[in-house]
Amino acid sequence: MVSHSTVARLNLAAIITVGALSASAVAPATAVADSPELQEIVVTATLRSMPATEVPASVTVLSEQTLRDAGRANLEDVLGLIPNLNWAGDTSLPRYFQLRGIGELEQYQGAPNPSVGFLIDDVDFSGLGTAGTLYDIDQVDVMRGPQPTRYGANALGGLIYLKSAEPTDTLYGRVDLDAGDYAANSQGAVISGPVESLDSGFRLAVQRYYSNGYYHDLYLNRDDTNRQDEYTYRAKWAYTPSDRLRIELTAMQVNIDNGYDAYAIDNSRNTESDQPGVDSQH
Repeated sequence: MVSHSTVARLNLAAIITVGALSASAVAPATAVADSPELQEIVVTATLRSMPATEVPASVTVLSEQTLRDAGRANLEDVLGLIPNLNWAGDTSLPRYFQLRGIGELEQYQGAPNPSVGFLIDDVDFSGLGTAGTLYDIDQVDVMRGPQPTRYGANALGGLIYLKSAEPTDTLYGRVDLDAGDYAANSQGAVISGPVESLDSGFRLAVQRYYSNGYYHDLYLNRDDTNRQDEYTYRAKWAYTPSDRLRIELTAMQVNIDNGYDAYAIDNSRNTESDQPGVDSQH
């Protein structure tokens, strides 16, 4: 099993601090601060969304704020935050998962039933973990233990559920630009809003992430043989004609065109491959 280190990324932001101090008087500090209100954690991987305290299973929830604060690009980057979760596969990104030791250990071809389910917006991608890019993902739920009631044989060991952000009630948009070492860079954009005449809302997100990788191929004199070149496109349409009816349409395209050149005979970051591997998934 080979795992590449997380690339440190720099979020560039202008920070302006303005302070003023009155020489005549200073307001006294509040003796007792207001108690902060605890935010309720809602699990979306169940048949119906419910508070985490009511879910009859061991569950880990990673919020959108957690993913954004850490600058995460792919599901592999957050595996260390999830207890009892491991992965395997001779690929540049995780493909097969194990929860509490139950799951697939195949290197190139999985079993008919993966045992650990992997879903993105209720679409079953079990055995195709490479598609787990995290741009505009609102929440990651990991449920440990059998989940066959909803997902059948694909979730006998547990479930990994990625939920993308929903359409907004008002017009919203943002642009994300990130950069880091090993030529890492990311460009992303999101636009969302309502279509009141159709009782609907939409959300579109697109991102491209690239990194040279941190291996140097001495034979070919190249430093990009373990690169990551990933495109993610997401679209959501929500139709809500009444309080009792909601219809959602989700479309997603993920293009992964990564290199896979990670074997060094001296366990260094210098390889001597004459024909480096390729890990692609569309």
